[in-house]
Amino acid sequence: MPARQEYDYIIVGAGSAGCVLADKLSRDGKHTVAIVEAGGKDNSLVVKIPAGAMKAAGNPDFDWCYVSEPDPTRGGRTDAWPRGRVVGGSSSTNGQLYVRGQAEDYDAWATQGNKGWSYDDVLPYFKDIEGYAEETHSELRGTKGKLHIEKLRKPHMLSEAFVEAAAQTGIPANPDYNGASQEGAAIVQVTQKRGWRQSSSTAFLKPALQRKNVHLIVDALVERIDLEGKVARGITYTSEGESKTITARREVILAAGAIGSPQLLMLSGIGPADHLKDLGIGVTANLAGVGQNMQEHSGVWIVQQVVDSVRTVNQEYNLMGAVRNGLRYIIDGTGAAASPPAQATAFIRSSEREATPDVQVLFTPLGYTIEGQDVVPMSTPAMMCVPTVCHPDSRGEIKLAAANAASAPLILPQLLNDDRDCARLQAACEWVREVFCAPSMKPYAMGEQFPGPQISSGEEWRELFRAAAGPVYHVTSTCAMGSGPQSVVDDQLRVHGIERLRVVDASIMPRITSGNTNAPAMMIGAKGADLILQAV
Repeated sequence: MPARQEYDYIIVGAGSAGCVLADKLSRDGKHTVAIVEAGGKDNSLVVKIPAGAMKAAGNPDFDWCYVSEPDPTRGGRTDAWPRGRVVGGSSSTNGQLYVRGQAEDYDAWATQGNKGWSYDDVLPYFKDIEGYAEETHSELRGTKGKLHIEKLRKPHMLSEAFVEAAAQTGIPANPDYNGASQEGAAIVQVTQKRGWRQSSSTAFLKPALQRKNVHLIVDALVERIDLEGKVARGITYTSEGESKTITARREVILAAGAIGSPQLLMLSGIGPADHLKDLGIGVTANLAGVGQNMQEHSGVWIVQQVVDSVRTVNQEYNLMGAVRNGLRYIIDGTGAAASPPAQATAFIRSSEREATPDVQVLFTPLGYTIEGQDVVPMSTPAMMCVPTVCHPDSRGEIKLAAANAASAPLILPQLLNDDRDCARLQAACEWVREVFCAPSMKPYAMGEQFPGPQISSGEEWRELFRAAAGPVYHVTSTCAMGSGPQSVVDDQLRVHGIERLRVVDASIMPRITSGNTNAPAMMIGAKGADLILQAV
């Protein structure tokens, strides 16, 4: 049972943004904060060791295990959509890459009428959360924040060869893609400390829980926001088979992510009226944009066979590899156990018409295949690039399957419903082929295993994307910020038409950021906390 039945603030979701919120809202000791999480505590080594990301996906102890509806833009295919169901949320299960996005991403938000969200406005929040461990003389980076960030320690030789090969194709090495410019290739920056994962929970929530005014409630499935007319008063949640209610003296804050937050709004009667009426849900606020505008970075795998003399991560997936890497991890926190899914990345422009990078390419010294909903590492030495679209024009949506929180929502991705995204992917894939043929890579690359050199024409690439492209687990924008008819929150993150209710997570992005979305989600948590405290 919670220590209290009433709090100043109730945060729904102990994920990337929620943990930052709990820390900042409780820091001065003036306010009581409850943070309510559907998953369990993040004590397992699966969420502490970086390589555990492969074990967390699809495991109901850590993952919501969502599966999308058939996608008509990709031949009716379905996909696993992993989302963290554990304290720390997806920051406890993700690939640990720290990517802010481009300055232009945030300037575009502000240009759309979202005052206070330009790059200059959000930069102080990035700097405040960052404990960037590398030597830097840039005034754009933070070095004293709680979130430990470092360049990947001891990357694989092939990852370094990828960065060199990119330069040989005209894409220069970038010493800091979170600095003045994103464009270029680099070894990744990760949320790790001496080889251990640094989740939002590790960095922000655990220190906050030392305060008497913060209470964490786990294994608690929120059923609805309790409304009195058009005022949020609290929440009802289920725990240990019982329905329980807590109230908020000031505000209820949704930080349940781009799938959970719109689901909970709709379950509470806030969303598209016709959809809610079809499910027998009374409409409190007809907000057509709830669950709409869903954006995701679509991507595809390009796999290269590697010469037998080079050991890649593929050969570590056996008993001896587990023993060897376990010992190495214990000794110095490096090796395959400390490796995120991607070790290097490049941000490139798909054409000269693009003013800034519109494609991210992830590189890993590992090759795998997708079999059904499972990721299966190959048994032979391999390496792989995953080109993804930074600013997709395709849009999907989230809808309710039923009028209860226990039923997974419907995820309707439509990842390729705009052909411009296919054109970007094609250009990126063709660049990846150049990289694998560059002098730094040529001694190691034995030939393209997937999709194979037979794919060359535009239509062949599009057929491949329809058959093989998928999400890369960066879903955003389902409760978009703005003032237009499809917006859900204003630039203070307040839900339109409902008092004392905000959404503070990646769902509020009007447009998805360039690259991995964990860093922007934490920034949104930090800025959202200030907006809330300024209203006191």
